[in-house]
Amino acid sequence: ATASILVLGGVLAIGRWLLEFAEVQYYDPESLADYSAVILQTGAGVATGIALILLWRNPPVRRGSLLLLVGGLAAIAQGLGNLFEDAFGLAWGEWGFLVGGVGMVFALVAAGALALSVKSPQRWSGAFLLVGASGGMLGLGLAIMGLAWLGFAVWIVRQVDQSSPAPMFSA
Repeated sequence: ATASILVLGGVLAIGRWLLEFAEVQYYDPESLADYSAVILQTGAGVATGIALILLWRNPPVRRGSLLLLVGGLAAIAQGLGNLFEDAFGLAWGEWGFLVGGVGMVFALVAAGALALSVKSPQRWSGAFLLVGASGGMLGLGLAIMGLAWLGFAVWIVRQVDQSSPAPMFSA
């Protein structure tokens, strides 16, 4: 399930980035493209959050795994804040977007760095978290984050395929 939701989050993030070329006005949506940008941004945040929470329940490495939960909750807050601010025009949604986005980035950077510090083949999961965090869910960063999540999903599936009868992750 984790890998599938990472794929969904990655595809939504890349789709949202591609809409940048249509010069969408997501902050005050009027057209179908504008609303599509809002929905894709919200979906990318929520899917990212759900995937991180699932990853927290069965982390690749224990060190810093609580940060995956924090990052997941923050990503969901970012996604929902975006929806409330841009789709419904509720000014307080900006705080959810801002605090959630910043919280997600800090949690992923910390979790990624801690994962990389462990002497284990699973430490490389930290690299995906760091690259995903560098995206920050804005502009080109959405494409970077989306590609990181797609790569992370492939890595998880490969880990499951190579693992013993009791896999570390759920694919």
